Amino acid sequence: MKTKRNTLLLSLLMLSLVSLISCEKKADVEEPREELVIEPLVGIGSVRFGMTKDQIVEHFGQPDQIFEGPVTKLNYVPSQGLNFAVDPELGLQEIGCWSEGMLPSRVTTFSGKTKEGIGIGASEEEIVAAYGQPDRTSTDSRGIIQNLHYDKIGAKFSLKEGKLMSMVFEVPK
Repeated sequence: MKTKRNTLLLSLLMLSLVSLISCEKKADVEEPREELVIEPLVGIGSVRFGMTKDQIVEHFGQPDQIFEGPVTKLNYVPSQGLNFAVDPELGLQEIGCWSEGMLPSRVTTFSGKTKEGIGIGASEEEIVAAYGQPDRTSTDSRGIIQNLHYDKIGAKFSLKEGKLMSMVFEVPK
């Protein structure tokens, strides 16, 4: 009887040890993505204005949606808060960065920043400190969204309730 008990205890001890060891194995960790930094008039990360649709997809992977037309829209908004407008002849023409609450569909808030450190949630004061006074301002038809237009750097910053909700950057003119 004592031998059976010792065998049972030893088996339970071994099983516990195996469980502990297997729990210590780390799950496959996804490679960290390149930090997304936007440089106005240049691009985002290693993606540059003028790149082709295929080059963008090679870098960012398959988009959540593709909208074909005279300009192709690569939509990464649900997964990364990003979209790209790509002309078939001229390449990447526009980069859009979005946040929850700005669009009616499912949006993941863009996590990157501009080279000057401006990211979603920045205040008007922070944007003006980074880029100076805007060339012009506008509001949407409902008077809810305030837009700061910086023509020299091809940028539009849209604020809602005083916080940056989206940024759009255009190819150099």
